[in-house]
Amino acid sequence: MSRVPHIALGLGFAVFLVIMVVLLAPTAIKARVLTFNPTPPVTREAVAGGTVSDTLTIDAGDEHRWRFVDLDRGGVVEPPDTAGWDLALRRFHLIPSGEISNLGPVPFDSVNAAPESGYVASRFSRDTSNAATDHWYTYSYFSHLLTSKSDVYVLRTREGRYAKLQILSYYCPGPTPGCVTLRYFYQGGGGRALGSAIGAVTRHHSR
Repeated sequence: MSRVPHIALGLGFAVFLVIMVVLLAPTAIKARVLTFNPTPPVTREAVAGGTVSDTLTIDAGDEHRWRFVDLDRGGVVEPPDTAGWDLALRRFHLIPSGEISNLGPVPFDSVNAAPESGYVASRFSRDTSNAATDHWYTYSYFSHLLTSKSDVYVLRTREGRYAKLQILSYYCPGPTPGCVTLRYFYQGGGGRALGSAIGAVTRHHSR
């Protein structure tokens, strides 16, 4: 008796299992996505010197609308109150108003001082972008999810102040894409020191 029908049946079943894994795996993976609730816009005044350590989630899911972060005020600001913005986000795009340097996937707490050089300015045009932050993520064709590379960036604001930041997640609960969560340490008192958060003003933000 020929074994060809049995082999064909076995191969067909194997193909079926592969298809089922491909279809069901993204659902299982999405359930483990790190998500955060959006941070409400700030109403407080600018920080008077000192340092700030915080985590922010910016709901930048509208592909036609930029959202703005003002580090002096410690949060998301809304038009028309955006004159002092330091970061702008739209979906997976992130640009500084000043300049930014990508230090790579180094430990966040290991960055104790802003570098003297290596900063990249944003390109403001129809395709507004910044070469240092263009590829902060990896994209999985299997799960269709964006995952942060965990690179640490140092921002030099238009006022000459410094901050270090790291992107933690791209999702709000759901998970819903377009919510960029980042942690940062802002040196509001001037100088390049970006050391310990001990003594910094810390604003708590829930997940």
